[in-house]
Amino acid sequence: MVKVLRNLFRSKEFIAIFLIIVIFLILSFGSTTFLNVTTFESFQTSIAPNAIIATGMMLLLISGVFDLSVGSVMGLAGAITAILIASRFPVLPSILVGLGIGLVFGFFNGFLVAYVGVNPLITTLGTMYIGRGLVKAFMSGDRRYGVPVKAPEFLILGQGKILGVYHIFWIMLIIVALAQFLTLRTDAGRKLYYIGSNHEAARLVGIKVKRIRVLTFMLCSLLAAFTGILVTSYFGTSSIILGTNLELQIIISCLIGGASIAGGKGLVVGSLAGVVFMTMVVSVFNILEIGIYWQNIIVGIILVFIVALDAYLVGRRKKALGEV
Repeated sequence: MVKVLRNLFRSKEFIAIFLIIVIFLILSFGSTTFLNVTTFESFQTSIAPNAIIATGMMLLLISGVFDLSVGSVMGLAGAITAILIASRFPVLPSILVGLGIGLVFGFFNGFLVAYVGVNPLITTLGTMYIGRGLVKAFMSGDRRYGVPVKAPEFLILGQGKILGVYHIFWIMLIIVALAQFLTLRTDAGRKLYYIGSNHEAARLVGIKVKRIRVLTFMLCSLLAAFTGILVTSYFGTSSIILGTNLELQIIISCLIGGASIAGGKGLVVGSLAGVVFMTMVVSVFNILEIGIYWQNIIVGIILVFIVALDAYLVGRRKKALGEV
């Protein structure tokens, strides 16, 4: 029992939750405007999109890779869906086209990484630029200020509420719960950990590493595209900057939540905890009126610290196992 508690207290998930509680208490006592309905609604719409994307990113990180194109896919799917609906294309087919964009990007990323052997950093960096370039191309001219969408059946997806909670937040909770169940209670989910720990050993025992790699990339991009559609529905218009510079924030959230760049570890609920932590950090920045440039510097420092800590822990684990 003592060993279990010791491992729990040392886990990244516990540290993330502890930091969330600390920041929550600071905000509660340090700001008279923090605990109100407006803040509650703002947190829903800030946490949910990032948490949905972080779910897909966590699955990739568990398997030992990552995707830098999720922000571009999010922006492109939202833009295309809005343009189609504004052009009087039916809502459901428009949404399916947006989701299809995610699947195409995911398949392309997964195929290059798994079957061609291209480094995931290079692959997804390239598709990030492709996606962002397509967003700017489709949103050029009069569309650069956004494409308003007035279809009620589309707007309710992001703006509707159940029991005072936005649909997008309920959708996020369902996705996180399903992904958590997938990773911990299914054979397919456990294979992600095997692949992340040692993909060559996983291949030798019969796990179809390449196929799973492609499917995981497709799922991650699909969730990013779905998020872009949900956010576009919430705002009622497309945006040329939607998803810009989101990738590193998502990766930071996952690393804080227990993932490792080396793969083989992490929990989906940990990615949610990481997203909540980063959202609350941004709230602290805003309350203290810290400029956006300083915010970027601090986030960069957090990223470097988390990656360095992860590298240290991975090295110590390998040394303990006699691998180095």
